Amino acid sequence: MSINRQDALADIVTIARNNGLTAADISAALAVAGSSADKTNSGSNILKKIFGYIGGILILSGIGAFIGMFWDDMGSASRILVTLGLGFVVFIMGVASLNDERYRRVATPLFLIAAFLEPLGLMVMLEEFSSGGNVTQAVAFVSFLMLIQQGLIFWKTQVTVLALTSVFFFCAFFSALFKLIGMNYDFAGLIVSISLLCLTYRISRSPHAAIAPFWYFIGTFGLMCTAYDLLDDRNADILFLGLCAFTIYLSTAVRSRSILLIGTVSMLWYIGKFTAEHFANNVGWPIALILVGVLFLGIGSLAVRINNKYIKQGG
Repeated sequence: MSINRQDALADIVTIARNNGLTAADISAALAVAGSSADKTNSGSNILKKIFGYIGGILILSGIGAFIGMFWDDMGSASRILVTLGLGFVVFIMGVASLNDERYRRVATPLFLIAAFLEPLGLMVMLEEFSSGGNVTQAVAFVSFLMLIQQGLIFWKTQVTVLALTSVFFFCAFFSALFKLIGMNYDFAGLIVSISLLCLTYRISRSPHAAIAPFWYFIGTFGLMCTAYDLLDDRNADILFLGLCAFTIYLSTAVRSRSILLIGTVSMLWYIGKFTAEHFANNVGWPIALILVGVLFLGIGSLAVRINNKYIKQGG
């Protein structure tokens, strides 16, 4: 039986008087109920996201299996249609889903599927109809087109997953471009890695900070690999230890566990490599191993303290 608002309030007052309840008791109960509802909604949202990603993976797997089964029997137009055409349709579906709150959660898997199918389709189109050229030129051309598409739609919609894909195609385009102009591989990797770290820092200060740890990890890993190759070629690899220390300091400045992890692991790796090269087959090798072990423990403890004091708590 439905009752109006006044009757409900009157019943609440009667129940409160009969049971000795105060306004504070009722407010506290309402707060607990609201918190429980928020937790339930949060759990439901996480569950929806999980099923959304699983659904996207299954869709992509099904599309891949279908294309693989009939690929050899398809003509050029069919191959382009089932890759580029399908990817573009999925991308349009992702954009359209942003206009309806009920379907916004499916936008992320749709954009990820499109980001895989569209460049694949463009590569297929170039393979089918182009004459001459090389793979690097194709990668640069495809990455440039995808960067424009993903970047423009991200600028318009501010969807985080499009920021992720835009950064990916940004790195792919400039990596291919530097290779085309004949730049040294290590210098190119250094420029792309530093640019990626700077771009990620900007992202970490935006509403899209959720993707920052991933790109910090990739950028720092690329920086350490290319920097070591450059220094090793010039017999100046000892400077790599200084770069590791700077990276650990940088992790405290930008509050990134990803940078701290890569910096710490790189330092430990270099110390181990250095001692193995210069102390192996030497009577001091066992002592060196002990000292390195103690050093590893100290660096590991220092990394934990840095994380707790300067990154986790923002000190």
